[in-house]
Amino acid sequence: MPQQEQSPRFLIADPEGHSRNLLAEVLRAAGYLSISHARDGQELLERTVEVNPRVVFATSRLPKLSGLEFTRLIRAGFQDVSRQTSIIVMTDTPTKAFLATAQQSGADEMLARPFSSQSVAVRVKSVLERPRAFVDSAVYIGPCRRRRTVEDYSGPWRRFIDPLEGALVTAAWELESNRAAVRACVRKISELCLELSPGDRRKLREVYFAVKEAETVADDIKDQMMGDAARSLNRYIMAVGASGDVDPQVLTTHIDAMHSLGVLSGQDYLERENLILGLRLLVDKKLARLRAA
Repeated sequence: MPQQEQSPRFLIADPEGHSRNLLAEVLRAAGYLSISHARDGQELLERTVEVNPRVVFATSRLPKLSGLEFTRLIRAGFQDVSRQTSIIVMTDTPTKAFLATAQQSGADEMLARPFSSQSVAVRVKSVLERPRAFVDSAVYIGPCRRRRTVEDYSGPWRRFIDPLEGALVTAAWELESNRAAVRACVRKISELCLELSPGDRRKLREVYFAVKEAETVADDIKDQMMGDAARSLNRYIMAVGASGDVDPQVLTTHIDAMHSLGVLSGQDYLERENLILGLRLLVDKKLARLRAA
């Protein structure tokens, strides 16, 4: 737990006092005690200059200046505010289009509401302990959109400093034989889900182990994102498995995403990454509702 004198400064911007206080309580419970508030975009800018926060939580629909507009303004350079200030944008509608726009605006993370304390902690830990390299280019300013170094990535977003050795090498997961194996796993999951009835824990266990198989195959062929999709689905199944009642939307969304991941190539890196982010936000949102019920 961070000590008070070393606690990074946080700034929460939301027009609803209840929402600000709820998030502040979550942060305080995690040991972060230096927290300021803003009710609209104008106050957000003023408080940002005044307190120089390390992390800003800004809602996407903030009056006078939206969270995404604020992000673009900070990334472009606003007064003496650090352009590398960590910005977590909150939204009630984490659609694929919104996620893409938020990423291009330079947001570090997105937080879907209603949120859980765990989802907040994950994002705070990400920006404080695992900050991504800052990119300043003609077409994008903000944290690197890649969450890790991809040695064998050769798509259109390849960096100048990436290793030349991997430029012409086909990644193991992109070999057709490997992709066929993982697609077969996804088909099996899809077929099992079609046979799944509400409360059928036995069939749900079959789905769980089929997803584990897909995860193992994905890891074997080094398809990190397919493995992440499988882990996301099983995280949800484990959370609701005792009752056997699963939300069909969660299943179909994961299966659709896994089908897409099985088709998209390394040149579609950003689209694949957006799919994984969308799955994570969906599961966070569903589990938060379950806890609140």
